[in-house]
Amino acid sequence: MLPLVEFRVLDHNAVALGIDLGELMENAGQAVADTLRERFPDKQRIVVACGSGNNGGDGLVVARLLKEAGLDVEVVLAGEPRSEIAQRACARWDGEVHPPQALVKLLAEADVSVDALLGSGLQGELREAYGSMAAALNEGPPILAVDVPSGLGLSGSVQPQLTVTFHALKEGMSEASCGEIVVADIGFPPEAEIYTGPGELQLLPPTDVTARKGQNGVVAFVGGGPYTGAPSLAAMGAYRMGADLVPMYVPESAASVVAQHAPELIVHSLPGDHFAPEHVATVLEAEAKANVLLVGPGLGRHPDTIAAVDKLLREWQKPCVVDADGLFRLKPEAAQGALLTPHAGELARLAKAADITPGDDGRKAIVREIALAYSATVLAKGPEDIITDGTHTRCNRTGHPRLAVGGTGDVLAGMCAAAMARGLTGFQAARVAAWLLGIAGERAAEVHGTGFLATEVAAQVPLVIREQLS
Repeated sequence: MLPLVEFRVLDHNAVALGIDLGELMENAGQAVADTLRERFPDKQRIVVACGSGNNGGDGLVVARLLKEAGLDVEVVLAGEPRSEIAQRACARWDGEVHPPQALVKLLAEADVSVDALLGSGLQGELREAYGSMAAALNEGPPILAVDVPSGLGLSGSVQPQLTVTFHALKEGMSEASCGEIVVADIGFPPEAEIYTGPGELQLLPPTDVTARKGQNGVVAFVGGGPYTGAPSLAAMGAYRMGADLVPMYVPESAASVVAQHAPELIVHSLPGDHFAPEHVATVLEAEAKANVLLVGPGLGRHPDTIAAVDKLLREWQKPCVVDADGLFRLKPEAAQGALLTPHAGELARLAKAADITPGDDGRKAIVREIALAYSATVLAKGPEDIITDGTHTRCNRTGHPRLAVGGTGDVLAGMCAAAMARGLTGFQAARVAAWLLGIAGERAAEVHGTGFLATEVAAQVPLVIREQLS
């Protein structure tokens, strides 16, 4: 059973693969019409109640196909179709279109009704005329709902005897709310779910224009010491992804250098030249205000640092991203619930530590086993990224060979952390960030040529988001 947002992702990815949503609407209407004729073979008088969205467009296709099959069909339209494909479906309906107030009388003379008023993902209450139309349907003859019953999960929802849903069950569907459920394959290409695409951006919550500083995400960062570039790149990745604040905890040997890289960087200096166990308490003080922890870029592998990372991850209670040197000698007990972002060498070490031996099933199977062994989500970076939480898996094939340049992995880790700070799960955040980084790399190559830098990739990230969501 998939969350409702995943179906918006699926629609957008299907379009990016060249699928015409109008054709999917035709397939959906055909599936409903066929099911209605099969389950109600003796019923001849049908009323189809249509909303103004794509669910209503599905209903208009159902009405046309049933009329072409010789049934007596009446259409009641709650409002003018809004989308282009729903308008096309309406234009192909050659019968009368009745206003909402005609529904009660038409239902009194009907054998079956079709609920195509509203799709999934509603909140609050059913507004008019939808509330009155849903009530009228519930008082009428048997109902077949299209995709989901209108108002699913809300008071006053339609109560059908049968629901024909498309592709897979939606979140919240049950026999109690939907009656008998038939799942219909309407032609989504498998690639739309196997690979990431522009649809992944649908997972991002809309920016709240009334939000105060920090409400769009706070990422607490631990890194640096031996290296000074990686912390800055990770922080810029988080900022470019939309995080409001990135408080950075960096050993004093590197803190002043990191702070000079950009005025936006908020650097807290930790005594010494490497992250150590005595610093953990200071970082934990940030947990009250931070949404997520990012640990690893630029840390180095001092024995004290390895021990400190282990201690920090075990005590930190909120989501976290572990990257780069944070993955070195990482123990499964410390990684539970985290997002791990290894490159090929780090992936091999994680597999060895978890006693996973490479088999004949390939890289994807190994990544999944690591996710299960660590009870974590894994974003395995490579020419084709693999993202899995052990149960669900996506691959990402966007990118440019130049993304192998130093620093892009740090940017990616920051992007993942920012997406999680905005409320995404590790699996969702990794999908969004991997696709975005790949496209940003492709755009950087177009602008700067094949010698682009990690900072130039990061600068492309908000531009790609704006373009795709505008």
